[in-house]
Amino acid sequence: MELIFDNLNFIHWLILGIGLIIIELFLWTVFLLWIGSSAITSGVIYFLFPNISGSMQLLIFAVIAIAATSLAKKYYPVKTVDEQLHNKAKSHIGKECTIESIENGVTKVKIGKSLWFAKGSNLSAGQIVKIIDVESSTFIVEPSK
Repeated sequence: MELIFDNLNFIHWLILGIGLIIIELFLWTVFLLWIGSSAITSGVIYFLFPNISGSMQLLIFAVIAIAATSLAKKYYPVKTVDEQLHNKAKSHIGKECTIESIENGVTKVKIGKSLWFAKGSNLSAGQIVKIIDVESSTFIVEPSK
């Protein structure tokens, strides 16, 4: 196993890094971007210091990859549409709205010009309800008093 790692050179690290970044273009996860950048950084380090052993190269790569991934996760969190909708929905907790329709067990409430999914008990169309909680991007409502 040591023989495999001792035959690594900076070109291998550059190819690995560029390959991971190209794969990232198709996955849209951002995770491989940091791993690929770490591989390229390891290649540059090995180019500057060519006497580094293969196992030391792997250790350097692992440390850089872990550090880059954890820093990226902390300072550049990936925001999904679901999270943004959930946060937007949470901003409406405590507001009153009107039930627009109930069709096939699906309740829709109107806030401003937008329709949102809602669920609760003892609801009817046209009723004014109060938003008490949010589950994903669906309002939990109760009849207004």
